[in-house]
Amino acid sequence: MKRWIGILLALALLWAACAYAEGETRLKEIYMLYEDTDGEQMEQTISDAALLKELEDMLLKARTSPAQLEDCPMNCTLLCTTRDDRVYDIAVATDGCPYIQDRASENVYSLEGDLPRFWEIFDEVWSAMGNATDYAADW
Repeated sequence: MKRWIGILLALALLWAACAYAEGETRLKEIYMLYEDTDGEQMEQTISDAALLKELEDMLLKARTSPAQLEDCPMNCTLLCTTRDDRVYDIAVATDGCPYIQDRASENVYSLEGDLPRFWEIFDEVWSAMGNATDYAADW
């Protein structure tokens, strides 16, 4: 059943990408919440159309990965809200691991080459995790 949910999610995201003309997105908003081990929180919302399109493209091209997440703290939650108000709940690794996990299907995906840009977009959360804002040079 979880496998079918993952396949349906992938198909829905693919349909979303095809349903809109180039440069448009099915996403209305992406909200990220980070919580550290002391319970401190930071949140950031992306609603800019160009950034939403860029993030949607990253998520759509993320490759399925057999990653073992035990070594990757998943301290961020990414809530992707579509224009028709569907919400996709995704866990994000916070230690430089390129992994994200669809919480509905538990499928793991890798952002690989898009990870530096992903954190450039979520710079407020990245900084709250104690990372310098000039992180792109560190990759």
